[in-house]
Amino acid sequence: MKSLISLTALVLSTLTVFVSVAESKSVSGNNVLVLLDSTAHRNAYSRLWQTLYDRDFKLSFISASEENIPLYYFGEPIYQHILHFAPTTGSSATHKHINTIELVKFVNKGGNLLVAASKDVKQTVRDVASEFDIEFDPAGKHVFDTTAYNVSSEHDIILTSQVVAPHSIIPKDLGAAPIVYSGIGLTVGQVPLVNRVLSSEKSAFVAKQYTKGVSDVDTVDLVGAFQARNSARATFVGSLDLFSDKFFDAPVKRKQSNGDVVKFKKSGNEAFVTELIKWTFQEKSVLKVIDHRHHKANHTEQPSYYRIKDDMVYALEISEYVDDHWVPFKADDIQLEFIMLDPYIRTTLKQVPVGPQHHYGRFKAHVQLPDVYGVFTFRVNYKRAGFTYVLAEDVVAIRPFRHDEYPRFLTAAYPYYTSVGSMVVGFLVFSAVWLSTWGGRALEKTEKTKKN
Repeated sequence: MKSLISLTALVLSTLTVFVSVAESKSVSGNNVLVLLDSTAHRNAYSRLWQTLYDRDFKLSFISASEENIPLYYFGEPIYQHILHFAPTTGSSATHKHINTIELVKFVNKGGNLLVAASKDVKQTVRDVASEFDIEFDPAGKHVFDTTAYNVSSEHDIILTSQVVAPHSIIPKDLGAAPIVYSGIGLTVGQVPLVNRVLSSEKSAFVAKQYTKGVSDVDTVDLVGAFQARNSARATFVGSLDLFSDKFFDAPVKRKQSNGDVVKFKKSGNEAFVTELIKWTFQEKSVLKVIDHRHHKANHTEQPSYYRIKDDMVYALEISEYVDDHWVPFKADDIQLEFIMLDPYIRTTLKQVPVGPQHHYGRFKAHVQLPDVYGVFTFRVNYKRAGFTYVLAEDVVAIRPFRHDEYPRFLTAAYPYYTSVGSMVVGFLVFSAVWLSTWGGRALEKTEKTKKN
C-alpha cells in the first residue's frame, strides 16, 4: 500500500512539472522558490512579485532559516528557479538543502538562480558567488559616488546608466531614466561563461565610508551573470534594494556636469530588473535547433556516406524564444566544421529566406568535401554571450574513389602520354624502314653469284 501511494505521488509530481512547463512563459518552468531572511520582508518587494505573477510564475516564499526546504521530490525538481534574497542568513551555510554545494548542484541540473546581496552579506553567499567566478567586495565596503548620486539622498545611493551586458541579456532601449543602486560591488572573473551586466559611473568608488573627492579611475561592477555549459543561468547582484518597491518608484534627480539637475518621475529599476529576470529565468535569448541535415548537391535525400571531393549542402534551422513565442533566429556568424581529430574545413553558414509561416531561421552552406577519407563529424558549436548554447553534430563516413571512378586521362600525365606515343611512332617507322630494306644484301649476293 505504501509503495502504491509513493508511486501515485511520483506520477502526480511529474505531471505537475510537465503542466507547469507547458503553461509557463519560461521554457524551463514556472515554479520559483523565494528565499528571504524573514518572510516579514516580503512586502518590501511587492512590485517585483506582481510582475512575476503577471507572467504566470508560481512563487513559494520561505525563510532561509527554516530547516526543511526540499528542492526535489522523488528526484524530480520542485522548483525551476530560485530567488535568493537572504544575504544575511548565516545558517544557510550548513543547511541541508540550500547550502553552497546544493545550490551549485541545482544549477548543474538545469535550475536557474538569482542571488541578491547587501552590505551585510554573509560568507555563505560569497561562497556561492565564488563558485561561479564572481567575487563580492570585502566585508564592510560599500559603493559610493561623488557626482552620480540621487541629489535627494546620500552618496551611498548612486545612479548609473552603464548597462554593459550584451543585447541578448539587457536590450539597449531601456529608457533614459537611470538605475538607482545601493549596495556593494563585485568582481567578474575571466571565465568566458561570465558576463558583466551593470557597472557604475566612473565617479564611483568602493570604501568603508564616504570621503569627498575620492574617485576610482575604473568603474565598479554591480551585476554579473553566469551561464553554465548546460545553459542554466545564475545572476548575482550586489544590491537587494535594487529590487525593492522603494527603488522601483523612486523619483530621480540627477546632477549634470554643468550644474543642472535633470528630474525623472521614476527610476529605471523596474525595466532593468524585468529584463534581468527574464534572461535569468530563460524567458528570452533561448535558442533551439529545429533541424539539421545534409545531402549531396542536386539531391534531397541524406546519404549514409559520401565520397571524397563530393559537393554537398548543409542546412541548419534555429528558433529563438522571445516574448512567449518562438521566432526565426537571425545571425551571420554561425560556423560549420568538418572534424576528424582536427577541423579540415571551417565555413560560415549563410542565412536564407524562409516563409512567414515558419518560426525558425534557416542557414545553409555549399561545401566541397576534403580530399581525405575517414569518419568525419559535421559540427555546429555556436556559443555567444547571453544566448543558450547550440550544438548540432552528425557523424559521417567519407570514402575514397573506387578503382573505376578515377578519371581516365590526367592533365598532369600528358608528357608521359606523349613519350609513349612518340615511342610507338618511332617503333613503327623503324620497323617500316627495316622491313623495307630487309634482305637487300642477300639478294645482291645471289645476283652476283648467278652472273659469275
